[in-house]
Amino acid sequence: MNSNNSTTWEFVPHQHQGPAQHTGEEDHVYSPTKHNGAFKSRGLATFMGAPYCPPDREKIRAMNAKICFLGVPWDQGQMVRAGTSQGPSGLREASTQYLPYMFEYDVDLMSFFHPVDCGDIPIVPGNNERSHEYIYQYVTECLEGGAKVILCGGDHSVPIPGARALSNFHKNGRIGYLHIDCHLDSAPDWEGNPNTNCSGPARAFDLPNCSGHNMAHMGSRNGLNPKDWVDFWIDNKVRLIPMQEVVDRGIEACTREIFEIAWGGTDGVYWSWDTDSLDASCMPGTTAPETFGIKSREAIQHARIAGTYGADIFEISELCP
Repeated sequence: MNSNNSTTWEFVPHQHQGPAQHTGEEDHVYSPTKHNGAFKSRGLATFMGAPYCPPDREKIRAMNAKICFLGVPWDQGQMVRAGTSQGPSGLREASTQYLPYMFEYDVDLMSFFHPVDCGDIPIVPGNNERSHEYIYQYVTECLEGGAKVILCGGDHSVPIPGARALSNFHKNGRIGYLHIDCHLDSAPDWEGNPNTNCSGPARAFDLPNCSGHNMAHMGSRNGLNPKDWVDFWIDNKVRLIPMQEVVDRGIEACTREIFEIAWGGTDGVYWSWDTDSLDASCMPGTTAPETFGIKSREAIQHARIAGTYGADIFEISELCP
C-alpha cells in the first residue's frame, strides 16, 4: 500500500533459488503481496512458475535447465473422448496452487532440477503427420540441450514421435520403454492409420534400438483390451503386468520390476503414463475412465520409486481438464 492508500500493482518475476530464508522484510511465499504492499503478479502462466525458455538447445543449455516441460495440445489421434488438447494448460493452471518445496524429502524442486517451461508444441489441426513431426523436433531440441523432458499431452499418440526422438538421440545405443496404462494400445493400426492412441507401444517396438527385452507394461484391466493386443505383448516377450497383479504384489514391487527391465543395459528410458491407468474415482477427467485402477496414493509411491531410476522422457497423456 502506498502513501495515499491506493493499491499498486507490480510485476514480480517468479524466481527460485532454493528455500527462502525470511527476515521479515522479504516477501513470504504464501503472500499475494510484497512487503511494501504491492500485489504480486504470476506473469506468464508456466508449469509450477518455472521460467520460460524457447525450445532451442543453445538457450536451454544457457539456462542450465535439467528439465524441459513441453505441452502438446493435440487430441486428434484418439478414438474416444475429446478434450485432451486442454491438458497442458489445465496442468499448468493446477500447478500454480502448489509450492515447489517438498517437505517430506526436504528438497526444493526448482533449485534441484532447474526446470524450464518451453511452451506448447505447435500442432496442425487435422494433420497427424505434421503435428507428430513438430513433436519430434521439439523433443529433440530439448534432449540436445542436455535436459530431460516432461511431455504433457494431449492424447496417447504423443509417445509415438516422443519415443522416436529418444530413439534417434540414442541412435548408437539402446532405449527402454515403459507403458503405464489401462489399455495395451498395441494395435498395428486403426483403420489404416498406424499413428493413433491405439498404437504407441506397437510403434515403439518398430524402433531399431528398442526391443521387447527392455519394454514393460503395467496397469491393464477391464474390457477394452482385444485379444490380439494381448497377443502382441506375449508374442514379443514383453513383460505384461495387469492390474490384478499390481493389487496382489503391490505397486512398489511392480514398479521396481518394470524399471529394472527398462534400464537393463539401455542408455535411456521413455516413461509413458496414460492417466486412465488411475482409478476412475481418482481420475474422472481422462478419455476412457475405468474402475479397478491405480489409486492416487499408489501413483505417488510409483513416482517416488521411479525417481530413484529416472527417465529421459516422462510423458503424461489423456488429461481432460
